[in-house]
Amino acid sequence: MNIDNTPTISQFRPSVLRVLADGEVRKLRDIYELVADDKGLDEETKAEEVSSGQKRYHNRIGWACSGLTQAGLLERPSRGHYRITDDGLTVNARGLAEYEEKDMLEWPTWVAYQKEIQERNNAAASSTPAKNEQSEEVDPIESMTTAERSFNAQTETRLRQRLQASSPEFFEKAVIDLLWAMGYGGTHGGKQHMGQSGDGGIDGVIRQDALGLTNVYVQAKRYADSNSVGSPEIRNFIGALDSTGANLGVFITTSSFAPAAKRTAERYRHGKIVLIDGIKLTSLMLTYNVAVHEARQFTLYEIDEDFFDEELL
Repeated sequence: MNIDNTPTISQFRPSVLRVLADGEVRKLRDIYELVADDKGLDEETKAEEVSSGQKRYHNRIGWACSGLTQAGLLERPSRGHYRITDDGLTVNARGLAEYEEKDMLEWPTWVAYQKEIQERNNAAASSTPAKNEQSEEVDPIESMTTAERSFNAQTETRLRQRLQASSPEFFEKAVIDLLWAMGYGGTHGGKQHMGQSGDGGIDGVIRQDALGLTNVYVQAKRYADSNSVGSPEIRNFIGALDSTGANLGVFITTSSFAPAAKRTAERYRHGKIVLIDGIKLTSLMLTYNVAVHEARQFTLYEIDEDFFDEELL
């Protein structure tokens, strides 16, 4: 029997804030032990593992840090390092024993994070067959599919936030890598990052053949959610395409496109412009394994009916 005496993620969150309340930046591996001491975990509890072999308290403290960061109560100055924010100090001062996800809805950044995850889940669910509402039994495969969809929606949402926090140059190179991973460029094509001062509105180009006879030009805008791409940016991109004699363009942003921008792109008469917003961008990055890696794979087994077919023996 898999004994679970480890505190829940909700119970770990106040401890995480408590051990970081001095404002120091700490490595995640140090936070594990500080929180374990704060909660008074004994060696038997600390030895508990999840199915992957990771220590259960490490797993839950890691998720606690992740959630607190998404809510803006912690910040991540560098990879694997955390520091408490002013909002985190506010919650720590309450002396809570638990801090649940529903409690974090007091913070706008957490609300926005949950809203985006829900939108992604809804979009994915709309593309799958509806379940039989008359059946009270839950299909295990359907449950795992739903859980997978929810987990990946969280990953996509965090990925979009990381891209928004990156430098413009990093983002430009990232989207070029994505288009390359999607197969643009073919076998003998090439890719080039061009984004710099005076780039004329072109951040990159994918050459789809060895001679560069067919090129796809890229514009990348690393915008915050409050700053959507408008019609002027699309018109500038069209001007840049026309000046190079190109007729294929991809405009990618971490935010969204205003309706006027979409109409302007649709009316481009000399070629075609594809618009990719932040939701679509990160979905494609997961599909083509760009900036992500497979965390876990599950194998389901079914009975091999042929094995039991006596006529085949």
